[in-house]
Amino acid sequence: MRLDSLRKLRVQTQEALTMELAQATQELVGMEQRCTALEVQIQSDTSAYRAQTEQGLVIEALWEWQGRLDVQRAALIQARSAVGHLTKVWTGAHARLVEATQERKILDRLLERQREAHDAELHRREQQAMDEAAGRMFQHPARRGVS
Repeated sequence: MRLDSLRKLRVQTQEALTMELAQATQELVGMEQRCTALEVQIQSDTSAYRAQTEQGLVIEALWEWQGRLDVQRAALIQARSAVGHLTKVWTGAHARLVEATQERKILDRLLERQREAHDAELHRREQQAMDEAAGRMFQHPARRGVS
């Protein structure tokens, strides 16, 4: 496979990984916001629960509050677990993106060296052709009209 084709493939891979990282970032931020909202809601409900228990609650209301807080705590645990998972997804996507970027940069340098070598070869051939032409002119002075 030619270097320029391989570079194009690496650029496409890099773009796909950039999109994957952006999606992972969006999901992670969203889940972190969910955790924050759940924590705020739990804090608010816990304060309301305490205020109502100080005023006296019937047993049914107590069970209702306990059930509600238990559901919220379970949702928070689940959201924190999702944050942990999404953090690993983000870290993996980021590592793959860094690797793909480094590979593309290596290919960029190789292509640049290849172009420089090609340009140097062209320059060498041009110089060689000019030297040969100049050499022919000075080898045969009779051809130029000089006796």
